[in-house]
Amino acid sequence: MTNNDSISKKKQTDKENDNNNNSDLIKAIVLSIFDEKGPTPRIFWPIDLDEKAGLLIAMKTISLLMGDSVYQDSQGSDVGVNYFGILPFPDLKLNGLTYFFLIPEEKARGQALAATITVLINEDNRVFFYENMKYLRIIIDKAASQIQTDKEFDDHKRIMDDIRDELFEFTKDLKDPFSVRRQIKVLLTGLDKAGKSSFLMGIRRRYSEIIKALPTRGVERSEENIFEEQNSVISLWDLGGQKQYRERFLEQSKVYLYNVDLIFFFIDIQEVERIEEALELFRKIIDSLIDLDEFPPIVVCLNKFDPDLKGSKEIFKNLEIIADEIEKNSDRFLIKIFQTSIFNHWSLVTAYSFGLSQLSPNRELFRNQLKKFAKKTNSDAILLLNENGIILSNYSKDEVSERVFEISAPHFQELYKTFKEFKILQKDFLISSGIADDSKKVIFKKIQVEKYNLYLLMFIEKSLQIEKIEKNLPDFSKNLIDLIHTYI
Repeated sequence: MTNNDSISKKKQTDKENDNNNNSDLIKAIVLSIFDEKGPTPRIFWPIDLDEKAGLLIAMKTISLLMGDSVYQDSQGSDVGVNYFGILPFPDLKLNGLTYFFLIPEEKARGQALAATITVLINEDNRVFFYENMKYLRIIIDKAASQIQTDKEFDDHKRIMDDIRDELFEFTKDLKDPFSVRRQIKVLLTGLDKAGKSSFLMGIRRRYSEIIKALPTRGVERSEENIFEEQNSVISLWDLGGQKQYRERFLEQSKVYLYNVDLIFFFIDIQEVERIEEALELFRKIIDSLIDLDEFPPIVVCLNKFDPDLKGSKEIFKNLEIIADEIEKNSDRFLIKIFQTSIFNHWSLVTAYSFGLSQLSPNRELFRNQLKKFAKKTNSDAILLLNENGIILSNYSKDEVSERVFEISAPHFQELYKTFKEFKILQKDFLISSGIADDSKKVIFKKIQVEKYNLYLLMFIEKSLQIEKIEKNLPDFSKNLIDLIHTYI
């Protein structure tokens, strides 16, 4: 080793020691690439990272990407696959924020190399990822984009050094990155009598309380638990819709709208004369959010769309007017519109589940796992539900399959419960019978993922192959474990 090499290495060590003094939050950063040797930790910090730890990180992160059909079908470099996820590494007592992406490479399978950038912290500090996700995503995404363009190892090394410095710079100025649990604020708002409280009661199947429910005065708070053990406290704020409460809500927008993670906005489509008033409230909320630099996802529930109204031309005309107005005023937000009714429980569940899924950094990973499982079992579509019937994730090959689910899912859920209660269910399967042997079938199946009971609703192509489902379930369930631990 030359004198210059020794000096260079000492400078590198000193720099790393300085960074450690700035912050000990970041424990490791790893660039993993699937090359001819398989998943490989190509570049990592610290430089003395244990070899087994590096391999574990590379294998675990890339294994969740490799089954993607876009990649397998040799279109990776054209279409691109990229998404974030939070994964636990219990053996290392670390949690990792991972970015999955493809590096174009003509000689590789699929004309691309699967790659991940993983930032790791102590598992006790995992809420740091959730609370700072939008900033961390920008830093990591920028580095991944540069790696996709710059092909040489030295370029990758420089990029990873830059991301390390940027992350240390970001974390050293944080006042309190060590929150015990992620605090999530969800607002339900709209005019009075729009059905906000009834919506929540319907989700929880507390129908007898709907009749006795009084108008919400001020704010009613409750909590949502998707899993018995989760990394967050989800607080639901049901805001009173009467004029005095709306005025207070807008005047004190810094209290109500600051740090909001998700908004459900309700419009009573039967109260035609108040639709414009509801839209005006929506516009004011959007303006307040923009002023506060808050851009949460917004779920708009066109509520009281009861079954007997589905043939009404006037109602459908109003739906179009509302949708156009909402889109016109909210182009900077993620907006999803649902038609809901307490007489259609599934309509409530789909709207509610979509909103909650936006809170999960692993939503893309969940969908990817369903997509892989669907391909292996010849399924047109799959839904994954928790024990309370909340949809954790879904995948559909086309709109027809999605529509079949909308109609069949609630019936199968109720049938499953009935069959289970009377002990006439075998192997936790419920299977529809088609008119002919080659008819598509719907399957409802209970699966065990650690201590949690989850449910799969599957739309199977033509011939039913239970053995394929049973064969692929162990790997599928195993992959879900890590995603559930960091769902929200």
